[in-house]
Amino acid sequence: MNSGILAYLKNLFFPDSGSDAGDGGTLYVISDLHFNHARILRHCHRPFRSLRQMNSDLVRRWNSVVGEYDTVYHLGDFSIRGGPGRWIRQLNGRKVFIRGNHDSLLLRAKQHSTLEYGGYRFYLVHDPKDAPLSWEGWIIHGHTHNKIPRYPFINGKARTINVSCECTGYAPVSLDTLISLGIDTIDRMDTLHSLPIRRES
Repeated sequence: MNSGILAYLKNLFFPDSGSDAGDGGTLYVISDLHFNHARILRHCHRPFRSLRQMNSDLVRRWNSVVGEYDTVYHLGDFSIRGGPGRWIRQLNGRKVFIRGNHDSLLLRAKQHSTLEYGGYRFYLVHDPKDAPLSWEGWIIHGHTHNKIPRYPFINGKARTINVSCECTGYAPVSLDTLISLGIDTIDRMDTLHSLPIRRES
């Protein structure tokens, strides 16, 4: 078989998940894009008029912040119906996939990943309930979308960061941005674009 075809098929069915460290670019996180999933529009009250608009807008918002040399960790439920390769090819940057409930075609997706960055330790996982109880750093997760009050964008008491795309403005958020918010001082923050409630000093 032609080597170019083999390379194409490998990229389609085995998207590179590489190491857990970036290679000089910016590190981003996001979860639960649900490409091509019509029901998610109503289920999570997404602000799009149609499935087609949602799909194209998710690509546009991703590419507006992510560059060629950046790395994005997608924390589960990337696409519904049809192969994910169509969407992967349209998105900038290097993609690292954490497995969610709907990622059976992402054969090299990881169950979780860990990062040490900016003096913080992060555990990246789809469902926050799957993080080990012994973990002493922050948990970055998806799965809960904007549906469960105990999992806002930032829950300072539980040390969880919900990067379901409904909480991030439907675009990846960088680890630099998360740290710049002063996450250790936040008691609760509902979305990336809302005002945080700070802990009393």
